[in-house]
Amino acid sequence: MSAYDDKVKRLLDGEIDEAEIAADPILSSLAERIFGLNIEPITPTKPSQQPVGPEVEVLTAKTNHDPMIEVIPGATPAPAMPLPDLPSIPKVGAEKKSGSFLKIFGLSSLIVAVANILGLFGFLNSQCVAEKCTEEATRINWAGIHNINNELGWSMPFPEMGIPDYVAVACSILVLIVAFRRN
Repeated sequence: MSAYDDKVKRLLDGEIDEAEIAADPILSSLAERIFGLNIEPITPTKPSQQPVGPEVEVLTAKTNHDPMIEVIPGATPAPAMPLPDLPSIPKVGAEKKSGSFLKIFGLSSLIVAVANILGLFGFLNSQCVAEKCTEEATRINWAGIHNINNELGWSMPFPEMGIPDYVAVACSILVLIVAFRRN
């Protein structure tokens, strides 16, 4: 630890003499800022300790109640600057387009998912040309929609529901929730 660090530690602990604080301008400034003490420099009484250079005028700093604001004597405050011109706030109508698209998409996907569960797309079963195709399968299997021309693209009617049907309904409801929450 350096000698200066030792002085600062003793200042913070309250173990330093006022004469030592007054002799060091940095410690004096720290004492004023930390403790609110205004310690004037000591003038030597012995002729051998008289300063060699010109006499320095000591100004007492003006203090403020806020310890984070330092008042500099002779400084003038900066003039207030005018506020810049700010752009206007955008209209809410610009966001409604994306929200209305999500609402339309969510509603139509929910209608398609429910219509598929009820078997309203059963007329497309005529596309199935494989040997195992049955006329009883009236629902499109969402997981096998690319196999609409064979038995893997079709599922049995309503009482039987698969995971893709639940996922289709849940995702469309989720899109609707997101669309209505954006407004």
